[in-house]
Amino acid sequence: MRKSRTAMILVGLLVLSVQAFAEDTKGTQPQGMPQMGPPAEMKQVEYLIGTWDYSMKMKMTPTDTFWMESKGTDKYESVYGGAALQFTNSQDMMGMPFIAGGLICYDREMKKWQMTWTDNMSAKISLYTGTRTADGSVFEGSELVNGVVSIYRMTSSKQTPTSFDWKGEMSTDGGKTWMTWGMAKYSKRK
Repeated sequence: MRKSRTAMILVGLLVLSVQAFAEDTKGTQPQGMPQMGPPAEMKQVEYLIGTWDYSMKMKMTPTDTFWMESKGTDKYESVYGGAALQFTNSQDMMGMPFIAGGLICYDREMKKWQMTWTDNMSAKISLYTGTRTADGSVFEGSELVNGVVSIYRMTSSKQTPTSFDWKGEMSTDGGKTWMTWGMAKYSKRK
């Protein structure tokens, strides 16, 4: 009888302790936790959600004088509860299907935009950081291409809810000089 009475007292104390702990931690967030949920800045790129068609011209190397022309599609969708946009790019390039994609998000800590890119030809993940302006964005990142470190810059401009221009540039001298390797005009499907 004494053992069961002691056990009941211990169980009662355990229940009271758990209730007290639960009451004490209600509505508190641990110190140092980052802000949760999608950044407010993601509203700036909501206009991209949907399907976009584009016409592009590009060079494969800085010394090319010939511009290849192609048409393709980008599809953007909100993912991870609105914390990022995922995009998928598809087109034909040199008679082969070209498939690419990545994520766009805003990094609260750096106060910069981030974009990843991967495709079925380069088979690597690239990371670019950037800024947005009232009518577009600029993203930059370093790449190792054919053993040479190059800086790539992608700029969108003349942004409206249904169109924008895009330009891709690269520098092999640390940003002193830039070569345009691609240009495109985007229009959103209705």
